[in-house]
Amino acid sequence: MTTLTQAQLQAKLEGSQTIEEDGYGLKVARLADGSFLKLFRRKRLLSSSLWAPPSVRFARNAARLIALGIPAPITLDLIVVPELQLNGLQYEPVAGETLRSYWRTLTQEQLPNELFRFGNFLGQLHESGVYFRSLHLGNVLIMPDQQFALIDVSDMKIFSRPLSFWQRTRNVQHMVRYKEDTTWLADEHLDSLVQGYAQSAGNKAAARLNHAFTSRKQAAT
Repeated sequence: MTTLTQAQLQAKLEGSQTIEEDGYGLKVARLADGSFLKLFRRKRLLSSSLWAPPSVRFARNAARLIALGIPAPITLDLIVVPELQLNGLQYEPVAGETLRSYWRTLTQEQLPNELFRFGNFLGQLHESGVYFRSLHLGNVLIMPDQQFALIDVSDMKIFSRPLSFWQRTRNVQHMVRYKEDTTWLADEHLDSLVQGYAQSAGNKAAARLNHAFTSRKQAAT
């Protein structure tokens, strides 16, 4: 882990491009060398980030995903900026575009096959014990080779066993927080999603997934 002063951080950001920011300031930047810098702020005096920095969780989760054969960002360095109460990491980004962006370019004839493939990938995640709290179509990339990858992975647990049915159902709730995502996943192409999920996770788990999506849809109406 590298400790930086505020001045050293500014020097590191020289020539960078802001990718994401909020009311507190910079969150993600593309550095001049093409790598990304992601920053986390400690917003409370007492916070879990004191003993479990999100940058460390991000790096650990990304490494575990890669070990499972799931593409994720490759960590180059962990950093801390004490005077700004910042921790962060520099990483190699994954090449690709978000599923949300990619699916907008597809025709209605193309979408069922893509939902089947994503359902199969989702089943693989759950069978591998990956519980991604921030799972939505903006945090899943489609790579040039058509593989799926995960980004923004600090908010994740990876268990040594497949997820329980309760955890799978809970994960669905995170996936349908966005109206556009829900239209694809739960309204128009749920059958294709469930069929793909069944291929990797089995029919029983797929039936539970189908029930979770339909239950969420009914509760919203």
